Amino acid sequence: MKTTYKALILLFTGLAALLSLDSCVKNRDGETDFGGLKPIVQIPEGGMANFGNAALTFPGSDASDTAWFHLNYAATNVASKDVTVTIGYDASALAAVNSGLDPTSQYAKFPDSTYKFTTTSVTVKAGQSYSAAVPFIVFPVKIDPTKSYMFPISITAGGGATVSGNFGTIYYHVIGNPIAGTYSWDWTRWNNSTGTGTPTSSSFTGGSNVFSPDNPTQIEVTSGYFQGARYVLSFTNNAGVLSNFQVILNPSDVSSQLTANGITVTEGPTILTADPINHVYKFHYSVFNGSAYRYLIDKYYR
Repeated sequence: MKTTYKALILLFTGLAALLSLDSCVKNRDGETDFGGLKPIVQIPEGGMANFGNAALTFPGSDASDTAWFHLNYAATNVASKDVTVTIGYDASALAAVNSGLDPTSQYAKFPDSTYKFTTTSVTVKAGQSYSAAVPFIVFPVKIDPTKSYMFPISITAGGGATVSGNFGTIYYHVIGNPIAGTYSWDWTRWNNSTGTGTPTSSSFTGGSNVFSPDNPTQIEVTSGYFQGARYVLSFTNNAGVLSNFQVILNPSDVSSQLTANGITVTEGPTILTADPINHVYKFHYSVFNGSAYRYLIDKYYR
């Protein structure tokens, strides 16, 4: 997300928090009086309204990645002095989320080896409305992609300001998926519509790719053709028995990477193999690039 866009989101979030109190601060002449309005501190990237945006989707092969959030001092004016806000891990917020989920979908706390977060206080400087960015560091390569984890961070003391009821917590989480993770990858291409004869020299074996979870029963993984349009693979999970596998190409990728470059999908994608027991998945699709056909197979295995 571009910095300028994020700044607007933060601004509008702060304004929304203030405007929501408008009906409570009317004076006897019916005009809005903000004089008695107490400042609010909040995490503008937080709240259940932004739960989806707090999903950590870094590649599982990354050694280290950082997510960032801010503290917002929402008031009629900027902070007149430094405002120090206390924050920390919130076990009760994790329990509250899990209370609304079935047991197979519940989150565990991030294992200690998978993250680094030691911040306990953040300061909004005098003359400012926002703190500097606060880091939450994760180590994706150490995270088990088949399990769901969460690390809620809450404001525990507002430094004299009221803590927002709706935006007082940010819910960093990863979604577990039983087939997620790193796979070996073979890609084969034929310059025809039948997949016969000798594959092209651009074909390869022994590569590496990642099944990145969208949710507990859907993953995405890049294909080998052109700019790597992603397969979207979904399935049914019945008490650990996986079935009903279905695959499509990510519609956004088809539009931006294929259609926009004059490439038409003429066949597929289809599943040639979906074997969760032996961890083998094989997909095919064909395209016409405006002058020639391409027959394509991606195989993922571990």
